[in-house]
Amino acid sequence: MKSLTLDIFTSWLDTYGKASQENDARASSELFASDARYYETPFDEPMIGREAIYQYWLEGAQALKDKQSTYEVYSVKDHLGIARWHSQFTVVQNGIRMGLDCLFLVAFDEDGLCSEFREWWHVHTVDVH
Repeated sequence: MKSLTLDIFTSWLDTYGKASQENDARASSELFASDARYYETPFDEPMIGREAIYQYWLEGAQALKDKQSTYEVYSVKDHLGIARWHSQFTVVQNGIRMGLDCLFLVAFDEDGLCSEFREWWHVHTVDVH
């Protein structure tokens, strides 16, 4: 991949969202390079490698259901994409509907896989009335 395009980034985000909605941890992890770094929060140590990312998504798939997501692309330049991600889901353990508002910073390798993923997020309860 010479350079990231809006179409490539949009396709990646669509696939990421579909895998999340379907709780498909394997499909989620396959969007990442084998040595990718995944920062759930920007200042913590990253998960490193596709298998670690798979385990992270697998835990989430068991804990969350009824996921819905949308996004807005803010920037695409060179090998980097920035997007705002909006998600809602139900926590399996307690049935509470939650919302997640994120900023994604996604770097891609030459094969079009995510090599570094950083997210900043805010979680809140959703009024379902």
